[in-house]
Amino acid sequence: LMINCGSSRSIVSNGLSWTPDSSYITTGSSASLKRPNTDPVFSTLRYFNETARKSCFVLPVLRGIRYLVRTAYFYGGFDGRNVPPVFDQIVDGTFWSTVNTSKDYAMNRPSFYELILAATRKTISVCVARNKKTTTYPFISAIQLIRLEGSVYNSTDFGKHALSTVARHAFGYGGKTI
Repeated sequence: LMINCGSSRSIVSNGLSWTPDSSYITTGSSASLKRPNTDPVFSTLRYFNETARKSCFVLPVLRGIRYLVRTAYFYGGFDGRNVPPVFDQIVDGTFWSTVNTSKDYAMNRPSFYELILAATRKTISVCVARNKKTTTYPFISAIQLIRLEGSVYNSTDFGKHALSTVARHAFGYGGKTI
């Protein structure tokens, strides 16, 4: 499942089909970025100017199956400021990480966060949430939910743990990744 947050239409980018986010969330507002040479997936985003502490996407899954959840953030100055907000990600009610896109924004690139987990219910909630450092609107550009084969990460007890990416490197691959 590839979700293009803030978009009102389906698109194909880099050979992947992306769907609008309206089936998975009912809050927030859409914004379009007017930046040349921006990947279409990162030309829209959903931001949350409501006073609610967190805003959640509810994604359909199969219970017991392992998934890679990848969130992407491309600030692009959507709010007219030049300072990206800092906020938290929460998955199924558990803190995942703090989102800080400042370094990537300074280099005009998106920020990615990845988590591998086993679904414990028929849905997974992926939320962005305000924290003490949040001074403006939390936002999100894209969500990827990728089903993993059962033999992947067999030594991890997903009943007690999830795996989070610390860094991703491409050794020898010269193509574009998303």
